This record gives sequence, structure tokens and C-alpha cells, in this order.
Amino acid sequence: MKTQQFVNAVRKNPGIDLSVFSASFLKKTLERMMQENNVDSADAYHDILVSDDKVLKNFVNSLHLNYSTFFRNSVDMALLEDHAVPGLVNLKKKSRSPSVRIWSAGCAAGQEAYSLAMIADKVISERDCDVQVMTFGTDILPEAIAGACRGKYDLSAVLNVKLAYLDRYFKVQRTGYSVSDSIRSQVDFSVGDIIDLAFTSPPAGIYADFDIVSCCNLLIYYQDEIRQLILEKLYLSLCHNGLLLVGESERSLVQKFGRFELLYPMGDIFIKK
Repeated sequence: MKTQQFVNAVRKNPGIDLSVFSASFLKKTLERMMQENNVDSADAYHDILVSDDKVLKNFVNSLHLNYSTFFRNSVDMALLEDHAVPGLVNLKKKSRSPSVRIWSAGCAAGQEAYSLAMIADKVISERDCDVQVMTFGTDILPEAIAGACRGKYDLSAVLNVKLAYLDRYFKVQRTGYSVSDSIRSQVDFSVGDIIDLAFTSPPAGIYADFDIVSCCNLLIYYQDEIRQLILEKLYLSLCHNGLLLVGESERSLVQKFGRFELLYPMGDIFIKK
């Protein structure tokens, strides 16, 4: 059974549609899951899949990667901290706007959402201005959102965190670190599927109009039609001149979409046209 045949076979299971994912991602995932289950053919793995609910759940979850770290892309994080967010905060201060609104779409266990909230909080506190940070994180996996709400991480998750941020926004735990209560109170997490037609933005956000939307390393796993759907949603969720942050390998996909402009030549931050 070839990958496409496997996709067609699995599609017969209610609620599972593999056609939204890119062929290369599906092939790699199928090969990895076959190896984990000690089977040497897609036919054999499919037979196990349809007869064992646990194997089926593990396969579906494997399609929704839940890996992230704090301040994952050092270049983009530096550009946000030193240029983009200070400029945004200055505009908010001049217009007397009450808040900076941030959405981390596909937030995994919350590292990205917390990182953005920390950057915004630090910039605002250094400028001593009365602007509130409102950050929202969404992910399709309930267990990922549960972990994000707890805000507790092992050492490997914070390896990219600068000492100034580690001292200011984290508390040392026996087995790692936890995010400080001051930052956790600024971030709202909820379950949401970005490719669900009924889902537009975080429900707690009430309205979109986000200043910054981050959607890193998510577009690359989907077919082109789904990428367009996601980018359209992100575009509509942003305010005028809002910023979109994507993964390094996704820069060309956003440029192809044609409705964002690259803000800095060396980064992956775009501004809404």
C-alpha cells in the first residue's frame, strides 16, 4: 500500500481526513509510526490502526506536532524585542490605546505564547506606559493546552532563554522551571483547530484585531489549499499594520500569498498590507 492508498483507506474512518496534510509530511509520519509499532508495511499498519483505538489515537496525535521551546528563533525574537514591539508600544502610547493584543496559533505547550507575552511585558515596563498585554494561545490538542495552563517546563525547554528573562519571568522548580504568575495571568489558552471552518480566532479574544499573530512551523505540514485557508484567517485576524510571525521555512509561503510584506530582510516577520 502506497502513501496515497493509505490516505484513502484511513479516510473511511469517521472524523479522519488526511488529505489536508502535505504528501511529504504524511510519508514521514507514516514511516515513523510504522517503525514505532514494529510493522514493515502500510497495509499491516492500517489493519492495526482500524482495530486498535489506542493506535489510531496515537497516529492522529502524531499529525499534530507538539514541540516548541521558548524564544525559539533568536533572530526573530531579537527583532521583536529591539524593534517591532517597541515601535508598536510607542504607537499605542501615542494613540492612548489600552492594550497590545497577541495571538499564538498552534501554541503547543505554551512556550511561544509566553515568550511573546514576556517580550511585550518587558518593553512596556521599560517605557513605563499604561498599556496592557493581552495574549491568547490556541492549539488543537487539549493535552497541550492543559500543559500550557500549568506553565511548568523541564530544563530543555528554557535553553534559549536569556538570563535576564529567566530571572525575571521564571521560578525555579525541583525538575525545571515554571512561568511566573505575573505572566501566566496575562495569557489565555484555549483549544482551537485553525483549519476548522467554524474557528476564526480565540474565543476569549471576543474580537480579532490582533497586533501580533504568531503561527510558526504549522503551514509547512498542510496542502496548499489549507495553507491559503490558514493565511486568510490570520490576515483577517490582524489589525491594520498588524504583524505576522512564521517559521523560517514558511517565509516563501507567506510571500506567495501576496498580502503581507516582509518587515525585516533578515527575519520572518511580516506586516499586513
